[in-house]
Amino acid sequence: MRTEISHFWLGKFKSEKEYSDFLGESETYYEDDDIEENYISEFAKSQNENFLDHDFMESGFENEAVSFEEKFLKYSYAEQWIPEVKNRLRYQNQNLEDINTLVFISKDQIEKPVSIGNLQFDLLYIGEIEYNI
Repeated sequence: MRTEISHFWLGKFKSEKEYSDFLGESETYYEDDDIEENYISEFAKSQNENFLDHDFMESGFENEAVSFEEKFLKYSYAEQWIPEVKNRLRYQNQNLEDINTLVFISKDQIEKPVSIGNLQFDLLYIGEIEYNI
């Protein structure tokens, strides 16, 4: 059985637009000849990575008034990582119902993952989680 290890972030954005602006790929990234100096997204920039392969990343903004599980169960392999995510969030005294954003990406895509916070959002890095694929 194969496994995958991914970095996980959970947090709260004020709006879906703020979420999209931060995590979405830059429309001009591939237009500039000096790609090495650009960042594919604000999220990539926050992680000090010029490029992230979004094929190895899954994220979403879920603002419905439903349980944590209902918000995130539709994501890949969620039944495996949700229990561990919930444990880590409780350990850090995070209110599960306030969470409206999930980001996870293959471990090899980001060398030194960090949490991010500002006036628009908070995105807490909770570590690596291994799951079967």
